[in-house]
Amino acid sequence: MDRHDLTSVPLEDLELFAVECLVAAGAGREHARITANLLTRTDAFGVHSHGLKNLGGYIEKSRRGALDLTAEPTTVVDGPAFALLDAHGAMGMVSGVLAMRAAVEKARSTGIAVVVVRNSTHFGAAGLYALIAAEEGMIGLTASNVDPNMTIPGARGKVIGNNPIAYAIPAGKHRPVIFDIALSAVASLKVVKARAQGASIPEGWIVDGHGRPTTDPSRYPDEGAMMPMAAHKGYGLALLVDALTGALAGAATSDQMPSWLFDMDRPNDASHVFMVIDPGPFGGTPAYGSRMEGFLDRIHAVPLADGADEVLHPGQLEWRSYDRAVEQGLSLPVDVAEALETAGRKLGVNVPWAIPDGAGSGGRA
Repeated sequence: MDRHDLTSVPLEDLELFAVECLVAAGAGREHARITANLLTRTDAFGVHSHGLKNLGGYIEKSRRGALDLTAEPTTVVDGPAFALLDAHGAMGMVSGVLAMRAAVEKARSTGIAVVVVRNSTHFGAAGLYALIAAEEGMIGLTASNVDPNMTIPGARGKVIGNNPIAYAIPAGKHRPVIFDIALSAVASLKVVKARAQGASIPEGWIVDGHGRPTTDPSRYPDEGAMMPMAAHKGYGLALLVDALTGALAGAATSDQMPSWLFDMDRPNDASHVFMVIDPGPFGGTPAYGSRMEGFLDRIHAVPLADGADEVLHPGQLEWRSYDRAVEQGLSLPVDVAEALETAGRKLGVNVPWAIPDGAGSGGRA
């Protein structure tokens, strides 16, 4: 099969493949299932830079002893509307899902809850955790600090992480609103992908080693840094995320963290925050959903700009991608397919698609 023909891999087959890879690498099946489900769903939403492509990297980090596939997050501080968890170096998806579920359950009783996680690792797409709350009829907010990869106004080099932040909101008849951004001009993994492909990038994404804007990613991340979204605005929000994650958890702030990807031999030491608001005490969950539904309907009904076909709200494109993937299977970009083939080959787990002659992928189903 030509790689460009990987257009209909069933989601359940991809998820099972990821589970088997993680189990083969030493993870318990429940932790493997949590991780595989979130990564597969991320790809279904079209966010390929943060989905299954990174599976092999997580497993390699665990092989080097810098990520513990068997770790069980524990509670350090627990209160009616708050908690602090120690992930003990667990997979970020495991600590993230457990923490958001805990925040949802606390918010059922208290109306609002905050759960912070320390000693974790890269947790993929932040919006998928916020969505857990929205699918329970609540407002979810999520953020994480990451290693320093972003410059700030007036500085040269990497100063702070591009610390992703996300929210998800129930919206009546509409699918939940989802908004998920890194606080750099673009996610750093997109620059890494361009470098791997030998491609140039738009001006405004990164600066070079002298602090000058550049379209050449070939020296990143060894030199240069990401540029913050909207200059001082992105910088200010990134600092807020560090204040709510590493600083609040008594752990590393982003300037003190090693990279999960480029420093494979050291624990990432990421911290995450999960906030949940139950709209029930504010007039009822159905009423809130109805208000959001009407708000979105009015947005969709505004006059269109010349040449525009429609007005979208945050998350609509991702939900369309997801629905196509559920109905038709997932179209895998070449780099994602190759990354999964490499991971499967190392672990003896077959990928759920045909591989061109000579490419082989291991022998275990």
